[in-house]
Amino acid sequence: MFAIPPVANARVGAHYYCMNIYADTMSFLQRLTGFLCHYLLLTFFSFMAYPSVAQAEINPLSITVFAASSLRDALSDVAQQYTIETGKKVILVFAASSKIARQVADAAPADVVLLADQDWSDWLVTQGAVAQMTAFVGNQLVLVGREHAPIGDSQDIEAALGDGVLAMALVDAVPAGRYGKAALLSLGIWDDIALRVVQAANVRAALWFVERGEAPLGIGYASDLVALPILTQVYVFAPDTHPDIIYSGANVTLKGADFMAYLQSVVAQETLVNWGFVNLSVAQ
Repeated sequence: MFAIPPVANARVGAHYYCMNIYADTMSFLQRLTGFLCHYLLLTFFSFMAYPSVAQAEINPLSITVFAASSLRDALSDVAQQYTIETGKKVILVFAASSKIARQVADAAPADVVLLADQDWSDWLVTQGAVAQMTAFVGNQLVLVGREHAPIGDSQDIEAALGDGVLAMALVDAVPAGRYGKAALLSLGIWDDIALRVVQAANVRAALWFVERGEAPLGIGYASDLVALPILTQVYVFAPDTHPDIIYSGANVTLKGADFMAYLQSVVAQETLVNWGFVNLSVAQ
């Protein structure tokens, strides 16, 4: 049998070694390109999925409610119940609390404003847009996955990511992202995974990455697990690792006062709890 000379053998080995590196690199770049394409599309549709506050319908016979995106499903049910009981139409506009607060402060046509962040609630009051904000429900911060095994120790979160990314809402602006970053900082693991975090315009947009399999894990609310049943709870962040998750609201106009009162009724509170939110009277 013809024997390959040692030098030729080395050349062949080096050739195949380089080819393997090239293949691995191309595979990584293809995965990265695919992920970035999905990221851009999801980011685009996350903005398109929620009506622009500038497009909110102004109707004297209806009530326009600007609300945090995480309230989308639960509030839709509450609004439907309210309409049945009162005959008044409710127009719902959803976006990140930061965006909602800024738009209401700029005199957007809202009758009611509902935010998922105490800091933005306080800011809205200082802007003079509302006299005060009233807390009406709470939530829990959770790590979610898709058919992912539960994690008992927070220090295992990084390992659970594998070679994937962690999906979060904007960590410096959106409540869910700020809560998530605070929790990871408190647990001492933020610095280790910060570069692996992919951020989205709001919490629902972030969890779409997990739904589609683009990210193995994401940080959201317990209520998201009810609205998005394909996702499962992987880890629950202890309340003392992040600011309290309190939803607050206010009527911006006089005709919004009745809806704010209804939101705190037994019927509305039961609906919110059914969607995974926490009744504040029970939590206390």
